Amino acid sequence: MVQVNKILLAVLLAAATLTGCEKLPLQRTTKYNPKPLDRRQGVDCWTYINGNPSFSTMREAVEICGMQDYYSEDGGYTYLLLDETAFSSYVLKSLGVQDIGDAPVDRMRDILLFHIIKGRYDSYNGALGYDPVFVITLWKNVDAVMTVKLYNDDSKSRTTQDKVTFMDQCGSSTSFRATASDLLMTNGPAHILSRPCVYKK
Repeated sequence: MVQVNKILLAVLLAAATLTGCEKLPLQRTTKYNPKPLDRRQGVDCWTYINGNPSFSTMREAVEICGMQDYYSEDGGYTYLLLDETAFSSYVLKSLGVQDIGDAPVDRMRDILLFHIIKGRYDSYNGALGYDPVFVITLWKNVDAVMTVKLYNDDSKSRTTQDKVTFMDQCGSSTSFRATASDLLMTNGPAHILSRPCVYKK
């Protein structure tokens, strides 16, 4: 009886397989045209922030500080965009608040200014290499020290190669890679961070 059930099951599976294939159209041959991913966003940084829910807290912080012009005009900057993780796990805790509306405006403004770099630093224009480069941010403070470089480690997977890395060999600061690198806005390159840059001597 068990043998008959196995044979019956095999016949039913074979029949289902054959009838299922009749409904599928033949695949057509298409020519593959490989192209590199286009990182041009076609909008300014402020428009990008407004159109992306991953930056809703950052958008609110920028508006509270009255800094929209920094992100909408072309000042020759590189933008470090802090996503929701950066705000919820780091920024709000460092400010001692649970809601961005309760944050001290002066301290919030300093954090945002520290995440705007004078000059354009991305992988495409040759400004970055595998050695850290000290950059100048808009925050005018003795602790406004930051390094930027490309990440390169042959022991790691290719998905981590050439991502922009921050705070490497920068005192005792924690080095980390951008979540996404080299987004080219119409007013300058941007890198997405899931943690803020913090300088430690």
